[in-house]
Amino acid sequence: MACVVVTVALLGAGCGADRVTDPARATTCVELVDAGRATAEKVLAHLGDRTLAEFEAEDPSDPFGGLDPLLRPDVFASRAVELGCGEDELAGLACTAYQGLAHLARSDVARSYLAPYFAACD
Repeated sequence: MACVVVTVALLGAGCGADRVTDPARATTCVELVDAGRATAEKVLAHLGDRTLAEFEAEDPSDPFGGLDPLLRPDVFASRAVELGCGEDELAGLACTAYQGLAHLARSDVARSYLAPYFAACD
């Protein structure tokens, strides 16, 4: 009976953890990559099945300007430095964390966006 109680308690503790989606809240390199995956999901939703020509028609001078608020590269970069996450470590973690996103890439633009994340997997 004690084993069942311990097992249930451990399983319950694991289920309550919130997924880190904000890079500023990441406390480990793994959480930073998880926040990156959440960001990638938002970017892929924004890109949808639209073509480069459609983005350029919308804003010829900055066709992907709408992604800037989602990407937050400065926040990710500064948090990586604060946490001591190296580029190779992040690339390796992203290779695993970003698996399963390919089906969300519905256009050439979206597939091009994801390509660098899967380059570390080769």
